[in-house]
Amino acid sequence: MHRNRYRNVSIISAAAVLLLLALYMWMTYRSVSKDISERASNQLTWAMFYESYQRAEFVTTGDTLSLPQARGNLSLASSVEGMNDALSCKYQSEISLDTVALFVDSLLSIAHINRDVTIQEIDATKKVIRQNNNRSTSWSLLTKPVSIRRNQSKAIRLALNNPYPELAQKLSPLFLISAIILGFFAIIIFQLLRFITEQEQIAELRNDFSYAMVHDMKSPLSSIIMGAHFLHSGKVDDKPQIKEKYYSIIEDEAEHLLTLVNKLLTISKLENKKLILNKWNINLEPIIDDLIEKTKPKTTKPLKVTTDLKTKNILADEQYITEAISNLLDNAIKYSKDNIEIKISTIDTDKYVLLKVRDNGIGISKEEQQVIFDKFGRAAIHEKNRKGGVSGFGLGLNYVDQVMQAHGGKVTVSSEKDNYSEFTLYIPKNV
Repeated sequence: MHRNRYRNVSIISAAAVLLLLALYMWMTYRSVSKDISERASNQLTWAMFYESYQRAEFVTTGDTLSLPQARGNLSLASSVEGMNDALSCKYQSEISLDTVALFVDSLLSIAHINRDVTIQEIDATKKVIRQNNNRSTSWSLLTKPVSIRRNQSKAIRLALNNPYPELAQKLSPLFLISAIILGFFAIIIFQLLRFITEQEQIAELRNDFSYAMVHDMKSPLSSIIMGAHFLHSGKVDDKPQIKEKYYSIIEDEAEHLLTLVNKLLTISKLENKKLILNKWNINLEPIIDDLIEKTKPKTTKPLKVTTDLKTKNILADEQYITEAISNLLDNAIKYSKDNIEIKISTIDTDKYVLLKVRDNGIGISKEEQQVIFDKFGRAAIHEKNRKGGVSGFGLGLNYVDQVMQAHGGKVTVSSEKDNYSEFTLYIPKNV
């Protein structure tokens, strides 16, 4: 639910940013287009003035072209309008679009504006009456019309047929900056959603882990309470064998709970770098022999354990490395088939002594291999394993991983589903 809410907020924020950027880019595009249009329109007005002045000199030889003075001091556009209106009415001389085009070409070249243009004469409704070429399209950028009649019935305008190179040159920095901003924003949103998703997954795994841990602790606690109840009732006072059996059950289950609690405390210390290891040179052979003897009573299945210790001495904390190996053996028993075969071997390398524990059990899928060493990862598949008859909530492998990290080494797994699993402890040779 939280993820959906944050995702919706992120999507709305991203949409708002995109909208603002799009609006800003559109306004900038309009501003740049308007600037190009106004500059081109100014060149068109001068071109029309030169054409009209040249035409007036030709058609008014020996005469004087008089312009109405109603407008007082005439602007350039008003002069062009007055000259063309007078030349048309008095001398029936119309503006030459081809001549205007020649002047426009020169002026646009000086102003560094693309010279692919069309000169258009339009009426009051902006309908094109005539044009000097047919290169204009619906994508052409149109300039403000310059009137050539006092009654505003006719005007001349430019159609800039290819203004986009200049537009692209002016807008490319803006587009680049916008792309960078959008890229950073997208990365931030992606990382935020990823972080939220990971936190929710961790919270969910913690809940699964807590449930699995409590569920597994419930069984020994129930046995202890039940045994204490029978002993307290006095019903077995005259039955020493049964009484001793209940004492043994209570003792075994209490030790089991203490082992779980100690393992949790050890993992916590390892995670917080508060556990001090007592490393010294130890002999693996008696440790492994003892672990094998303790492992045999844990299963009723046929069990065969072989060893191949090419290197027998390692530099490690005996207590924690022994517990790590014990956890690997326990896993081999839990996830076994009808006949259990376990091989323990060591290999000497330049930097490490490799201790391998290989079994012929049910194997581990690729998906599970990604999470089996996580403190909460095993809890996610805990219930599935329970349905398959396996108890425990997966602290063992995380414990092994933490112990190996504390030693400066690591643990890896190689497995094939329904075939085998092999765990390798990398034990550093040097402190």
